[in-house]
Amino acid sequence: MNPQDLFNDIKAIKAQLDELSKRPAPATAEQLTQVTDRPITLDAKSFAQHVLPDLKKGLPDTAAIEQAADKAASRIAHTADQAVQNLEKTTQRIPRHVQVTGDIYGFTTWNAALIYGLVLILVVFGAWLLCDYYREQAQETVIYKQAQEVIRERDYYYNQIQDYKRNNSKYARLFPTYDDKGFWDQFNKP
Repeated sequence: MNPQDLFNDIKAIKAQLDELSKRPAPATAEQLTQVTDRPITLDAKSFAQHVLPDLKKGLPDTAAIEQAADKAASRIAHTADQAVQNLEKTTQRIPRHVQVTGDIYGFTTWNAALIYGLVLILVVFGAWLLCDYYREQAQETVIYKQAQEVIRERDYYYNQIQDYKRNNSKYARLFPTYDDKGFWDQFNKP
């Protein structure tokens, strides 16, 4: 089918539907099927050849696309060049040498170096004293815990001996009474 024939068939169907809608009586189902049952065959190649020129009118051609791409690339390059120029101007405004006036705290003079050195020595010495103090405290704590353990063991064995003496009175004489009076004096002799 020629595309023009298709358009003519569509116009004929539209005209028939308009006639049916203008009548005072409603259209019957047979009348509507007569309008809609018309077979329409379409040749895709001839239809595309007929419609394609109209569709191409709104689309840009390859030359227009290339021209638009070239314009965009030149704008990007121009913007990049401006950014580079602005960066170069900014870097040129940064001074290469800065003159310092007034007192500067640092190792610029012997006095400052001496002060920093003394402060560093005082901090190290203070840290050493603090560590020494806490090391002694830790040693005392360990010694105290060990002494508590020895006292617990002594009490345990003392109670065991007392229980044995009560249960076995005939062997009680083998266990002399525990008296620590003067025991430690033997170690404290000058």
